[in-house]
Amino acid sequence: MSLLYLLSILASGFCMGLVDRRWRLFLFDRPRRALVVLAAGLAYFLTWDLVAIGLEIYHRGESEAMTGIEVAPELPLEELFFIVFLCYVTMVLHGLFRMLLARSSGPAGPASGTGHARREALG
Repeated sequence: MSLLYLLSILASGFCMGLVDRRWRLFLFDRPRRALVVLAAGLAYFLTWDLVAIGLEIYHRGESEAMTGIEVAPELPLEELFFIVFLCYVTMVLHGLFRMLLARSSGPAGPASGTGHARREALG
């Protein structure tokens, strides 16, 4: 049993959290909303995986870097963490692009009136 893959996902998530915290792009901007979005993403992609496993489209790959723990047949523990990480990265990138678009649009842009003065201070 190896934890390499799981630790890699957790370390990447931690680093993404540092970026998020620094610029308040998602979880550190609106925590309640962010947790709901992450939960919805996890539910959606977990359902997707389970349907694909049921249709025998997905199969668990073998790797020495994985823990070998399955939360369901053909569903490794690492998949749950990967789904949350995938959703988190997507939403942090969405927040980053929103911030960059707001900065390039100026005060009359689509993000005016949102009350994110800390983002304007980055310019």
